[in-house]
Amino acid sequence: MIEKEKKIMERINPGLRTLFFVLSILALLSTAVGGYLYYSALKSSLFEAEHTKGEEQLHDIINEIDAYKIWSLKSAKFLSDLKQIKQSVINADKEALLEVNEILDHFHDDIKIEVCYLMDESGKTIASSNRNTPASFVGKNYGFRPYFKQAMQGEPSVYMALGVTSKIRGIYFSHPVYGENKDKPVGVVVIKTSIDAIEEKFTRDIDGIALMTDPHGVIFVSSHNDWLYQILWEPSSQTVLDLIKSKQFGTGPWNWTGMKMLDKENAVDKSGNTYRIHQQAFGEFPGWNLTYLHSQKKVAKKITGPLTRTVGLSAAILFVCFGIIVFFLFKKADTEIVQRKKAEQEQKLSLSRLEATLESTADGIMVVDKNGKIIASNELFARLWKIPDSIMEIRDVEKVRVYIMDQLKNPDDFIEKTKKIYADPEAKSLEILHFNDGRIMERHSRPQKLDDQIIGRVWSFRDITQRILAEKKRESLIVDLKKALNEVKSLQGIIPICSSCKQIRDDKGYWNKIETYIRDHSGAEFSHSMCPECSDKLYGDEDWYIEMKKEESKE
Repeated sequence: MIEKEKKIMERINPGLRTLFFVLSILALLSTAVGGYLYYSALKSSLFEAEHTKGEEQLHDIINEIDAYKIWSLKSAKFLSDLKQIKQSVINADKEALLEVNEILDHFHDDIKIEVCYLMDESGKTIASSNRNTPASFVGKNYGFRPYFKQAMQGEPSVYMALGVTSKIRGIYFSHPVYGENKDKPVGVVVIKTSIDAIEEKFTRDIDGIALMTDPHGVIFVSSHNDWLYQILWEPSSQTVLDLIKSKQFGTGPWNWTGMKMLDKENAVDKSGNTYRIHQQAFGEFPGWNLTYLHSQKKVAKKITGPLTRTVGLSAAILFVCFGIIVFFLFKKADTEIVQRKKAEQEQKLSLSRLEATLESTADGIMVVDKNGKIIASNELFARLWKIPDSIMEIRDVEKVRVYIMDQLKNPDDFIEKTKKIYADPEAKSLEILHFNDGRIMERHSRPQKLDDQIIGRVWSFRDITQRILAEKKRESLIVDLKKALNEVKSLQGIIPICSSCKQIRDDKGYWNKIETYIRDHSGAEFSHSMCPECSDKLYGDEDWYIEMKKEESKE
């Protein structure tokens, strides 16, 4: 009896070993599939987040540069209006030039610019803050420069170029100088500022490559210094001829970076690395663009590094807790998405606490006094609501409100909420507005105070269409991930198996062959063959089998 039970156990052990082996393989496959799905979802989400971040960084840089340009043009105008400046251009005597040079020196030192200088109507420099340096502009004629020609036409000018004399990049802000005749300039005053202030913005919190290019594609400012004065996209022969003629960036050569556009949003360099393209035009600099390229390989590394460490740790416990690993991967993805949403919510709260001000270039701003008169607004407000100048010039908030009603999906709700806000002077509000053309906009409102007394109300508007679309896309990715994880089959728990025939009892009480049970619960398939021991037991007495074994032994 004991001997018989021993033989039965010997027959059972190979079956159990096979079962455990199959379960281990299934654990490995389940973990691999779960990890791949997690990686794919996280990669898509991170690419989208990097894209949104790139667009926001471009917008912030453009706003800072625009503010810098306005300040510099005002400084140039201030110089042009000085009595001493006007007289020195008209008289050009030695005493007047000495006084002007002293003014230019003080101006140079006070506002920390590279150089400021004065040109007569022929384009000759007659006074300059760098007159005592080897690269003095005095006596040089820059009449060929576009900034001089435009100023002599009565228009202030902004021009970016490589200095002909100094060989240093800079931004030239020019303004006409008038004498008694206000119709014709008698000279031009110029402020040249260093490009360092702008270049610093290109390297601050930038993960990719930030570039400023002229209409020909020449890289004038870059976070990638090796690319300076190269041409971003492949140039034509006419482009090179135009650059030689203009002398805007010296005498060359202007090499091509090797970057090619795959489509409107993607590019590839000469090494085969791919980049996502973000590009915005400078409204005040026709043809100039701000371009941000972020490497898709670097974005992927942000995922693969932490993921590799996680997989290394999980390998030791893979065969005993694969269910925990899959759950961990899902939980990690879910946690990261929740944290990202929480961060975005905190950012919204932070923005809502900022004082509404006309210097806010990210929002459209309108300030209304207690009598319903628009006392201030910025250009972005009119652009967001597509309001013509003829209506904005009236300065009547009711006329503006009537004009914008047709653009909203729910104008009645807009009017009702606006009335409630005006009914409570201390009220602060935040609403979401939906437009007929598909745009989605945030509306902020808060009282305008002067010494704790309410004197009006500030309204600000921000386009959040792309952010809402990105959130919906991320939510869709989470749903897809959950669905994919639910489709991963697994075997776990105690399996009732017959110790004699090795059939397995299912949940309904029916006994099934082991291969049928595993196939139904895991999706695996079996092929059948026979081991040598079983072959001997079944066919060992057959002549043909004995003969075959002899032949095999000879071989």
